Amino acid sequence: MKQKISTAEWKVMEVLWEGKELLASEVAQALEDTGWSDRTVRTLLSRLVKKGVAGYRVEGRSYIYYAVISKDECIKKENRDFINKIFNGSVKEFMASLIKNENLTRDEIKELRELLDKKGERDG
Repeated sequence: MKQKISTAEWKVMEVLWEGKELLASEVAQALEDTGWSDRTVRTLLSRLVKKGVAGYRVEGRSYIYYAVISKDECIKKENRDFINKIFNGSVKEFMASLIKNENLTRDEIKELRELLDKKGERDG
């Protein structure tokens, strides 16, 4: 992923991740609740292609768009960029801030402990 994805571009990618390969009109239809025109959706698709996150192939006169990078890869990059920007790259500081500042249920705390325990066992 060459550049950060905007919020609007992320919405388009959500559609591509769900639909596999879609015409621009199908992407626009899936995003009709946004009120975006077909032209806006095509512009967003073009930006995503330039950023290397989406791709397309031509079939006749139609452009069929698809995700080039998985959602997990994009999430990983977004997480890393956020942690680098706000917490100087410290995952520990990020986690500490999250735990201190968010209202977590007992179940969520238990699940976080289990995730950390598994990570500790795996990474030694």
